[in-house]
Amino acid sequence: MRFAPIVVIRTLAFSFALFSTVHSSGQSAWRSSLYPADWVPPTREDGLSFADDAFLQDFSYAGYRMGQASLSPEVESLFDAVDGFGADPSGQVDATAAIQAAIDAAEANGGGIVYLKPGSYRLSVPSGEDRCLQIESSNVVLRGAGPDQTFLFNTTTEMRNRRVIRVRPEDWGSWTSKRSEPILLQRDELGPTRSVQLESLAGLAVGDWIVLHNPATEQFVQDLNMGKGTDGVDWTDALDSLRGLLYLRRIDAIDVANRIVSFDIPTRWSLKQRDGASVWKPASRLTDVGLEGFSIGNQRIDKSGWGESDYTVAGTAAYDAHDSFLIEMRGVVDGWIQNVSSYNPDNDNGVHCLSNGVLLDWCRNVTLYRLRFQNAQYGGGGGNGYMIRLNAAAECLIAECEVGFCRHGIVMWRMQNSGNVVTRCYDHDSGIQLADTQRGTTAGRGSDHHGVFSHSNLFDSNRLERSYFEAAYRGDWGSRPEHGMTSSQCVFWNTVGLDSHANANYIVHSQQFGYGYVIGTSGEASAVRLSEKRPNSAVRTAPDDIVEGEGMGADLVPSSLYQDQLLKRVDSLSADLIFLKTESSLQFRWEESPSFPWVLQKAADLANWQTVVNGAQGELEAPLLPESSFYRLSVR
Repeated sequence: MRFAPIVVIRTLAFSFALFSTVHSSGQSAWRSSLYPADWVPPTREDGLSFADDAFLQDFSYAGYRMGQASLSPEVESLFDAVDGFGADPSGQVDATAAIQAAIDAAEANGGGIVYLKPGSYRLSVPSGEDRCLQIESSNVVLRGAGPDQTFLFNTTTEMRNRRVIRVRPEDWGSWTSKRSEPILLQRDELGPTRSVQLESLAGLAVGDWIVLHNPATEQFVQDLNMGKGTDGVDWTDALDSLRGLLYLRRIDAIDVANRIVSFDIPTRWSLKQRDGASVWKPASRLTDVGLEGFSIGNQRIDKSGWGESDYTVAGTAAYDAHDSFLIEMRGVVDGWIQNVSSYNPDNDNGVHCLSNGVLLDWCRNVTLYRLRFQNAQYGGGGGNGYMIRLNAAAECLIAECEVGFCRHGIVMWRMQNSGNVVTRCYDHDSGIQLADTQRGTTAGRGSDHHGVFSHSNLFDSNRLERSYFEAAYRGDWGSRPEHGMTSSQCVFWNTVGLDSHANANYIVHSQQFGYGYVIGTSGEASAVRLSEKRPNSAVRTAPDDIVEGEGMGADLVPSSLYQDQLLKRVDSLSADLIFLKTESSLQFRWEESPSFPWVLQKAADLANWQTVVNGAQGELEAPLLPESSFYRLSVR
């Protein structure tokens, strides 16, 4: 069938006559004062300061290929782990070596899809290793038949500091590893910028990857109000551990005469000559690597010792579970994990994972799409029971994910985190661990900016139930450097609270350095907290963060800040709509991406809409009925 091509560009609706969107609540639509209809992304010329000015950054760069490409690009080579390498899909024989052999073959080929057909695959940690499966090359995709058809279960229960699946380059991909001598900046950059002036251009060329680094000096720490305070917290004695700001960027253009280097994504905090801000080329990284279409779980630990600090006591269950992850992705740019769920591999207490779910470390533009991770056995101290943890991640997109029955659902950690977007996610039942036979509570709860100045992130259009979001000063919790100041310039946009957590009468707690923003809340639980988390900390975080539209989020325009900013930045969408009108029907074909999940609706009039299809892919034929005169395609 041939389709008449029509590419949808910056439009949220269409019909056989133009019409405007109707608001379901019947109340008046409103906009944030910080995001007027004529908003444009802030630039260097605006003269803004991250520390001193209230403004919304451009968060549209998050995700795989900056939201401008669908996940799972076509890969020619297929490596069937069952038919080609003898992996047992019955779950009776350990399949670790066979699946790893298929991965190794794909890597030797320069890339390919490692396919796991429907079935159950038993895994274990090989002797002398700290993971079951590992991907170390670009262009490799581990693909199952779907989270309801392909199941991976790990039988190793001594998982301290181990992973079930790890993706990382051989040199580990840290942005701190230098492949060139640092070049100093020749001017301060106090606000968002996509260019810097350098002392020289030695060795730099268009297309190079660079790291923009602002070291953590004593003056830098004092700027953040993190010198010694009345609570004893002092970052000036942990400068090496802080590392400072690190932004991974790619050079777009070079002005040789003025020694100005332009790059692909704006900065997220100030860069100062005083601190020795510089640029260098970093270690290697993986690209176009993905995990998709399977469920993953771990055999439960059948031991005692699940206390808050038992992770430090050898011989306890908590010690064996500590710092284990089902999936780690490290040193990746433009990668993804999609349609992956945790599951219970016949554990009698419902356990999915021993401690943690997914870890991103030294990653940029990675998309986590439609993940469902829950039911942690251990949620004690020391970093356990987190379903999605961003250690050092920038411009990553977490879209349409579900996290629950854990200590913390989604965690942002350290000042190397910035520009990340969490959108359309469902976060429920935090502060919980399963332990031996039944669920119990933990000392931690909620999804949070956990410590050490994770900044300039966006939480957009999310739902919470018996959980909450937090970006607040955390004082002396944690080891050196203490958690302290957790965030600044972070935005909580259009947050829906279905039910409050038992320990909180709010769904967002914002106590950020300088300015933070809570724009639009709604639902049965819609309250916002601005007060101190730790006593006498307001002096570090003043002024109070900005709150607009508490309880009024249902009528906030736009409903999604991320999608609206992406529409403003991108000329053509990553989801193309093609349709052909016949005498009796509309015939559609489109590609869905996590940036643009479409909803197609029809109606007899503009007030009563019926969903034809919600988030589908492929082709669809919708009858043209007399009572359905109007159709619209909108962003969910």
